[in-house]
Amino acid sequence: MMGSMLDGHRIGALILTGGSGSRFGGDLPKQFLFLCGKRVYLHTLEVFEKIGLFDEIVLVCHPEWLDIVCQEAPSARIISGGATRQESAYLGLQGFAKQPEIVCIHDAVRPFVSPRILQENVEQALRHGAVDTCIPSADTLVYAPQGKTIASIPKREEFLRGQTPQTFRYPLIWHAHQKALTDQVHATDDCSLVLRQGHPIHVVAGSEENIKITTTRDLLLAEALLEIHSTL
Repeated sequence: MMGSMLDGHRIGALILTGGSGSRFGGDLPKQFLFLCGKRVYLHTLEVFEKIGLFDEIVLVCHPEWLDIVCQEAPSARIISGGATRQESAYLGLQGFAKQPEIVCIHDAVRPFVSPRILQENVEQALRHGAVDTCIPSADTLVYAPQGKTIASIPKREEFLRGQTPQTFRYPLIWHAHQKALTDQVHATDDCSLVLRQGHPIHVVAGSEENIKITTTRDLLLAEALLEIHSTL
């Protein structure tokens, strides 16, 4: 699937599997739940491996699951995650055996990321330096600062919903994380750290199927999507 544009460039993938899964409920983090007989994070890893685009894949793992993940995902480089997503991403950036030119950062709980999305992320990151995967909002958006009354209703077409992957030239995201650490800035999104540096973020079209599994309902939807894909 790699085109000539990507030849000669070292491409790395950083898959974040360090979350506690608190929004899902239960004792088992959502990335380690079984989806049609295979853990969620392994479905995600499989997409990254099959595309043949990445020279190295780093899995940032929940510390309590290191031994199991090392056994289940021997092809990836496994490192222990931090207390927050931002800390885990920063640790992951340090985890590559050889520094990549481009790094693609993805949530392990988005197992339906498509090869097209991954390919376009890397290509556009080479062109623009920073990329976010986004989709339009089908719903009307409202601005309610206190959560109880609506202050305004913005134009829906001017707003997008962010997904992952988010993909960057390595020096750009590395320095953005270092600056956030120095400034004691905490964010749940890598693109926001790059925006702090005044660097624009290019948009790549995502997909409604690129869902993030955060609830039991999401897991049921993921099972249905896998069944649909298996019949195509």
